[in-house]
Amino acid sequence: MENQANQVAQLLTEIRCALEKRAGLEVVQQTLDKLSLLNFESSPVRVLAPQMPAQFEAGLDLAVENIPASLDLLTQALKGAKPYLYWQPDGGQFYEEGSDVGCSYREGNMICTLVGPQNSFFYSNDLFICLFFLQSQTLYRDHMHEASEMYFNLTGPCGFRLGEVDWVDYPGDSLIWNRPWDAHATRVYQAPFLSVVSWVGNINGLCRVVPRDDWPALERQLAIH
Repeated sequence: MENQANQVAQLLTEIRCALEKRAGLEVVQQTLDKLSLLNFESSPVRVLAPQMPAQFEAGLDLAVENIPASLDLLTQALKGAKPYLYWQPDGGQFYEEGSDVGCSYREGNMICTLVGPQNSFFYSNDLFICLFFLQSQTLYRDHMHEASEMYFNLTGPCGFRLGEVDWVDYPGDSLIWNRPWDAHATRVYQAPFLSVVSWVGNINGLCRVVPRDDWPALERQLAIH
């Protein structure tokens, strides 16, 4: 599927170009350094049959339309690649056994791995890049991991709780750095959420849930708004 390879390579190129203009955070430079080792024109591309969970199709379309004009070139590349992408839910496979990620997250997420060791278009054993989608009214519970993580948020507003700091809303075209083993959580309001997420470092490490006693209240609040 040559067209699939070309469209995904173009999407990654536009992600890289956008990040090069926003290279203030260390995690952005970490991601760019690893990306520079990949040649999208000559690197082998894994063929993945396009897959889109039907319940998220309308939400993803809405998220793409909500990407700000400052990311127009990336948006156009995403629209071109969209028919060829392989989306799958995170059902807890990235977590330590027995982790309670919550019904809200289990039923409200999907990822498309662009670069990584498994189920990705381009292979890397030390860089993971995915498109990360959360349906509206979703709580992504507090968790931590060893890898250094970048959120390049394409849509917003979306709430983040970083460590012990209270919730802060971030707009589309914003960046977040989750340092190794720093706890973080995400909540999505009425507009669905789409982000480019990267892991650098121990990308094969598992996430660990960080229990908080306000999860039930947060999930109830999101469900009625």
